[in-house]
Amino acid sequence: MEKAKLPILLLHQPENIIYLTGFDPGPGWYAYHALVVPAKGDPILVVRDVEIPAAEVSSWVKDWTFYSDTVDILEVAIDAAKRALDQLDLGGGKIGVDEHSWFLTPERYNRLRSKLPHASFVAEPKIVDHLRITKSPIEIECIRKGAAAVEAGVKAGIERVVAGATERELASVAFGGIILAGGELPLNGVIISGDRSDVIHGGFTDRRLQQGEQIYFELNGIHQNYHARMMRTAIAGRPNADQMKVAETLIRIQDHGIALMKPGTVAARIDDAFRKPVLASGYRQSYTNKTGYSMGLNIRPSSTEGLREFLPDANWVLEPGMVFHMLLMAKGIGISETVLVTEAGPERITKMERKLFWNE
Repeated sequence: MEKAKLPILLLHQPENIIYLTGFDPGPGWYAYHALVVPAKGDPILVVRDVEIPAAEVSSWVKDWTFYSDTVDILEVAIDAAKRALDQLDLGGGKIGVDEHSWFLTPERYNRLRSKLPHASFVAEPKIVDHLRITKSPIEIECIRKGAAAVEAGVKAGIERVVAGATERELASVAFGGIILAGGELPLNGVIISGDRSDVIHGGFTDRRLQQGEQIYFELNGIHQNYHARMMRTAIAGRPNADQMKVAETLIRIQDHGIALMKPGTVAARIDDAFRKPVLASGYRQSYTNKTGYSMGLNIRPSSTEGLREFLPDANWVLEPGMVFHMLLMAKGIGISETVLVTEAGPERITKMERKLFWNE
């Protein structure tokens, strides 16, 4: 904040509020919540009053301004934010705002400006987001617990893959496995099969698996809001030669790419190791999506941290403590891992066997 000449931050991104304060209202993030962070002194939470019990049990911050539900709830919510800023005598100066936040809607931002006409609002340079890229040992342990849960769920789902089973039935088994293995809310992910395999973010439906069709699970295991993500593919019956060859090719390419994920490596080099061989295989005519992205503390609708992605022009460098979801898909078959970068090199946090699964 000193470097950016920002005497105060007004933050709305749930991940950053959780990271700094612990405060977590669960699904209550849809309401206006904010955190006022002065360069010196303690922060102030802006809280919907029904979430005060959540603030009491989850956060170390004990200074709040709050508001109650009314017909014009936005008016009283922004009034609460103004009171927090006025309390610090910083409501008329320069305020760094997380303009990249999903939760700072244009409506909310415009109301803030109208309530604080003498303030100078500027986009803050994602200060907390950048802090979150490198994980502490405690954060890594949370991701490991998430990984154990998602592995249990994917295994449970795959064991029930047979012709005639519906995506919905398999989802109930997979999500049950995640819950019983310690996974927490929300329960979400991708479960797609057969001709739905190109619906890259598709949810489960009542579609029934046909003999010889593929289904892939891309699910999350969550612990304390920290995500581990993994993708595996199964066949309803014995796979054909083409399915086996596609799976073996993707796994070989990904094994090589993950092995390169060492500290100091430029991200574009890793992306190149994934992208070019897949295109050269002929299994995909184009590959426009990212081959991996940073993972950790995530709240809907965010599925990634968004600051570190593997793309052909990515010039950032891998560092110890970074965690990524690395993925490859082609012809309805997908494989992915959650990977930790360590001083000694890459470590797969998701440790399930890497192969094409099937049940006869």
